[in-house]
Amino acid sequence: MSRKSILPALAAAFSLASALAQGIQPISGKVVAVGIPGAGALSQIGYFHPGGPIRDKPEFAAFTQAGRVLEAERLFVASSSNFGAPKAIANWPEGSILSIDPRGDAPVVIPQDFARAGGQAVAAGGRVQLYTAQSPAFTNGLNNPQAVTAALPAVSYPLGISINNAFGRPWFTGAPQGATGPGFESVIDPDGRPLAGAPSKVAGGVFHSNQTNRTPQIFLGGLGAATLGTALLGKSPDQSGRAVFAVLMADGRIAQVHVEKGVDGLAPGGTIRPLSALSPRDGDSTEQMAIRAGMVFNWVPDRIIYVADPLGNAVVALTLADDGRVFRVASQRRIQVPEFNVPIDLAPAVPEVANPGFSSNTTLAGNSDLYVLNRGNGTIVRMRQNGSVVATRRVEVPGVGVLGGGRLAGIAVSSDAQKIWVSVTGELPQYPGLRGAVLELPAFGASTATSAPTPDLVARGAELFRHAFTPGEGLGPLFNARSCAECHASPTAGGVASDGLGVATLVGRLSGGKFDPMLGNGGPLARAHSVSELGLSCSARPGIPAGANLSSVRITPPLYGLGLVDAIPQSVILAGAVPKEGGVQGRPNWVMGPDGVKRVGRFGWKADVARLEHFVGQALRNEHGITNPLAPEDFLALKERCPGDLGRLEDDGQILASLTAFVRSLEPLRPRAIKGEGEKFFASTGCAACHTPNLGGVPLYSDLLLHDMGPLLDDGLPQGEARGKDWRTAPLWGLGSRSRFLHDGRASNLEAAIAAHGGEAEKARLNFLSLSPAQRQALVEFLKSL
Repeated sequence: MSRKSILPALAAAFSLASALAQGIQPISGKVVAVGIPGAGALSQIGYFHPGGPIRDKPEFAAFTQAGRVLEAERLFVASSSNFGAPKAIANWPEGSILSIDPRGDAPVVIPQDFARAGGQAVAAGGRVQLYTAQSPAFTNGLNNPQAVTAALPAVSYPLGISINNAFGRPWFTGAPQGATGPGFESVIDPDGRPLAGAPSKVAGGVFHSNQTNRTPQIFLGGLGAATLGTALLGKSPDQSGRAVFAVLMADGRIAQVHVEKGVDGLAPGGTIRPLSALSPRDGDSTEQMAIRAGMVFNWVPDRIIYVADPLGNAVVALTLADDGRVFRVASQRRIQVPEFNVPIDLAPAVPEVANPGFSSNTTLAGNSDLYVLNRGNGTIVRMRQNGSVVATRRVEVPGVGVLGGGRLAGIAVSSDAQKIWVSVTGELPQYPGLRGAVLELPAFGASTATSAPTPDLVARGAELFRHAFTPGEGLGPLFNARSCAECHASPTAGGVASDGLGVATLVGRLSGGKFDPMLGNGGPLARAHSVSELGLSCSARPGIPAGANLSSVRITPPLYGLGLVDAIPQSVILAGAVPKEGGVQGRPNWVMGPDGVKRVGRFGWKADVARLEHFVGQALRNEHGITNPLAPEDFLALKERCPGDLGRLEDDGQILASLTAFVRSLEPLRPRAIKGEGEKFFASTGCAACHTPNLGGVPLYSDLLLHDMGPLLDDGLPQGEARGKDWRTAPLWGLGSRSRFLHDGRASNLEAAIAAHGGEAEKARLNFLSLSPAQRQALVEFLKSL
């Protein structure tokens, strides 16, 4: 078909899709990449956890740095093209995994022969890199010459991607010999080659056909048909600590691949309706046909594999058990709803990023919904794990219109659950001659008061900031406030509580010299209210739990300017951690984020939170009891289900995104002009040694580092690397708007706050006290002007 005949056909398809999809709300996407023949499976690469090889080996960690092939923000996209790289096996189809940077104002256009020179080629200013391909540079024998699959490449017509961000590497599946020929499962090092030093000497880094089965098998079954999709199942039940992946095959069977022991069966043929024909040509088709099938895994509280069944218009859910050696299917159910129309791929609505045993693009966070991608009519369905449909959306491309059936090929979700990426087969009209594309879309949920889209994310966040949450929206069962504004309203939204306090109480237990934050036993934050106060039945009791013997009162901090604080480079903060006169030396509080990455903390009284969205996510959970993608688990010890405990993530990420956008928009209060010598005394007394007037261009009056503040301020509660006596240098901007000071609000004036300083601030305190009354007053007036 000529290009002239293709474009009218595309236009007709868009028109038909529009007619069929009336009543389904559209989501508009932007094109981030074009020129990807056979674009199918895709995934954000994400962060790799400590304890795994990619994070812990310096030579591997280098590949995760900015601009490199495994940078966290980049995408893996499977393609049926080698992009010019030579083939390793002449009669096998081409295929590659691209690493694409989706950021940028314009789409990245993939040069069709950029990998001709071989190896991990780079193009488009680094925005596209070849990760691996069906090419001699990436064969199994390079690292595993003794393997029975030594001659096989890392990929060939790849169809599935599952990344072991928890403790391993990326894994891929594909169809090198059609639907009925043997398939493969490969595990790939950062350099694109199959696993070096592989624990299986038989397979090395490529499992194929029946050659790499466990000997003897516990559960019969090999990779005898094309492998469509794969998903990390975590560590083996045999206590070896080795990874196990589920693999879906075109004949409807599912196998399990143990990286050391080899392949066993898991579910029989016909678990999904078989796909009888697969070809790289399908990857460029715009027909409403089943070209692949994806799978995801729920790890808690039950282990469940969800598998797309495109020809059965269903999703199959397999609940797993184990016998101490391998996984087995304990039960099976089929989910069929009218909204399914050739469902070919699945993705977690909230990916598991925090758990170091299950973190993966194919793992659902606890009780997460899942997205179902329909190739038949070009829609995306958001579905709960019980099969109930939350929402359905059709995909719209600016300047093109609604994408119809036969166009969508794969779906992925960002680690923060805010973005969706979909792959598209065929050409887009504005990019003639460039087959295959990737679109970026906003995540979506149900159209409710707390998740309905509005034109302005900041405006929506402002509404939610004032909104009094209800138990039906996830408030409670225990909480400190129903709205953010209850504690952040003075002098304006984002400030402090009206009484200057708005206290919260951290709790813990010290026993035998060891600190217990009492997770799951009423800690680490005691909550003041229960949904029972709203007339609902709940046995959970607010207040300090009975087992606690430590508590620390914290007053509400103002939120002004936190977007600027979030933007300060980490290197700027670390540069201040040097010895200074008078025994002053701040140190960073290295804290682990919910994504498993250690960063320098900058938010909170002890700098125990590193990023603004993490700060907001924790506040949603800690203050309101609303679980969310960045704080997915509430730490209550409930004897029974209470109203407010919805049994799933209570915010799918949209409340979090809106509130974060609003808080990020809050500007610092304007300092007022003042005459006098107060600023001079601020410097001469030594206050500026910690209260850095300008940090990275931000007039914060803080170094964001921890300092030993002496016995009067020691609360005995460690947070991250902060001891009881360690506190983050409190930012002083906006000080004049506050009426209570120090972490617990004990000081009602600035003189009392300064007098409580000790430790590293002892000399500055004595210098302040040595000033004349007039000089002290000048310094205090300067502080109030900030």
